[in-house]
Amino acid sequence: MSDTVLKVSDLTVEYPMARGSFFATRDVGFSLQRGERFGLVGESGSGKSTTILALMRMLKGGLVSSGSLELNGRELTTLDDEEYRKLRFAEMSLVPQGAMNSLNPVLRVGAQIADIYDDHGIHHGRSEREGIIGDLLSRVGLAPEVQRRYPHELSGGMKQRVCIAMSIALKPSLILADEPTSALDVMVQKQVLATLGRVQRDIGAAIILIGHDMALMAHFVTTLGVMYRGELIEVGPVREIFANPQHDYTRMLINSLPSFDRQARFIKAGAQEAFN
Repeated sequence: MSDTVLKVSDLTVEYPMARGSFFATRDVGFSLQRGERFGLVGESGSGKSTTILALMRMLKGGLVSSGSLELNGRELTTLDDEEYRKLRFAEMSLVPQGAMNSLNPVLRVGAQIADIYDDHGIHHGRSEREGIIGDLLSRVGLAPEVQRRYPHELSGGMKQRVCIAMSIALKPSLILADEPTSALDVMVQKQVLATLGRVQRDIGAAIILIGHDMALMAHFVTTLGVMYRGELIEVGPVREIFANPQHDYTRMLINSLPSFDRQARFIKAGAQEAFN
């Protein structure tokens, strides 16, 4: 059995417009192995989220005009909508950016997780279902009783953990995480990423993490891809990219990180100007 979970080749996504098409991505290509952590980093509008929404077939108004998307050896672009529905959560799942916008405010957490099982034809008795959902929530650091709560009763970090629990309910081979910590404070970001990393290892999944934060990527991913204006301009082991970036844009992203040494030089220069 091949260790390659995902292979993306020459992915081009376009949005038809009155005056011609807008290309959100052009000829994007990369692959993931089992258990690999792959980061896609770049500024807003660079094509990061478009890439994973194309993978999930969740583009609004856009279309994959060319390229190949191969998941576990199966070409996704040839699947019909029903076949695609069946692979979501089962083989590939999404941890969304805004947990509050993704969770149904009028359904309890347990009912929303239960929908995943029901939609894939997996049936349990009531007490068995509650036990399974409780165990799933425990794996992401939440009490089993959280399944009886509504989303508005949870903190931002708890809601994001619920989304992580939903993403691993059927043990997919690929998890797509679209800036899962962007709305959280720094300490909660660390906790949520630790949870995501732990459950990813537990089920042996590959993961794609989307974000702008180079420091966060440095701590979490093993392989890094840098996107700029819809193109994947640099890909490699994260340590190598930080040590020896090949593209000017990558160097700019790395140099944007806070540096005590750089701050000291600025302070020193400012002091010298004040005395001149």
